Amino acid sequence: MYKSLMFSIAALGLCAAQSASAEQYDIQIEEGAFYPEITYLIPGDEVKFVNNNGGTVKVVSSDASWDSGEISEGQSYLLSVTPETKLNFALASDSEIAGSLSFDLAPLSLDDEAFEEDDSGAAPTASN
Repeated sequence: MYKSLMFSIAALGLCAAQSASAEQYDIQIEEGAFYPEITYLIPGDEVKFVNNNGGTVKVVSSDASWDSGEISEGQSYLLSVTPETKLNFALASDSEIAGSLSFDLAPLSLDDEAFEEDDSGAAPTASN
């Protein structure tokens, strides 16, 4: 019960924080991958693709509805995200190097042991 209550409070706080203002997220284009591979955001946020790949690259959505154009090494491309934005993308030169945007809540990584009840049914305590 306590664990689900804490999760609900954390999720509510995250939603309130996200709706307060648009955010900008950086996605690094590295040799062979996007970092992060999945970016969690909301419509209205912006994503900046930064090329650290060592050469010129082009990022394209999976349905080709948007693309970055050619991005030289050290340069970037800014994408404003709307509800209509196609969320999956890849390098034009290698579709195996792919990433995605997501409107889902980012997964939370809570220390489960810190929120477990003991056998007596006593309220959980945070461990130090």
